Amino acid sequence: MLPRQAGLIIHLITKMKNQTSYKQLLTEQCSNIVRHVINEMLPNRFHVGSAKPSVVPHEAILYRWWFPENSPVLKIIRDFAKQDEKLAVLLKQVDKCVIDGKTYCALYFGKSNNGRHRYSQHTTGNVHISTIRHTIYGLCIGEKYDKAKEEQVSEILRQCYYEWISFADEPLLVECIEGICIALGKYPLNVDGNSAISDKWREHVMNKRKLK
Repeated sequence: MLPRQAGLIIHLITKMKNQTSYKQLLTEQCSNIVRHVINEMLPNRFHVGSAKPSVVPHEAILYRWWFPENSPVLKIIRDFAKQDEKLAVLLKQVDKCVIDGKTYCALYFGKSNNGRHRYSQHTTGNVHISTIRHTIYGLCIGEKYDKAKEEQVSEILRQCYYEWISFADEPLLVECIEGICIALGKYPLNVDGNSAISDKWREHVMNKRKLK
C-alpha cells in the first residue's frame, strides 16, 4: 500500500531542496503515510540473537531497533534524563511493545537502500561503518576504541528486536519517510534532524562518538 504513494513523496522531496522544515511540507495524505509507519508495527520483526542477515532483503527498507528495558543503553539514557527535562519527556513518548512478556522500547529509526547489507553492518560490522554501533560503543563502553570490545556492542544488539518494512525499488520514498519520522521525534538514539532531543543530549552523544 505505502509504495503506491511514491509519486506524492518524491514530489515533496524535490520541494525539500529549498526548505528547512519537513513539517512544513506534510500534506494530510503524507502525514497519514508517516503516521502509519511510525505508529503501527512494521510487518517484519525478529530477535537479533536468533536471526541471520539472510532474513533481510537486498532492497530499500525502513527499520527500527527495539531495546529491552534492562538494556545498558536505556540505563544511560534514563540516567542522563534526570538532568535533561526534554530527554525525560521524550522517554515518556518512546514506543513500547511487549514480546513474550518482556517490554521493549524503540530507540532508533533508520533506512537503507540495501537492507541486508545495512543489517550486517549493524550486527557484525564495526563502529566505523555503523552509526548505531558507534553510538552504543561511546555511550556504554568508553572513549578509547578497542576492536576487541566490538563484541560487547554486538552482545547489546543481540538482545534487541529488529523490525523492518520493505520498499522495493523505492529508495527516495524510504529517504523521505525516514527524515520525516525522525523530525517528528521519538527516538533518543537519532540525533541528526531530531528536534525532540535537547542540545545537551545531542552534544553528549556526539562527544561520546569521538573515540580515541
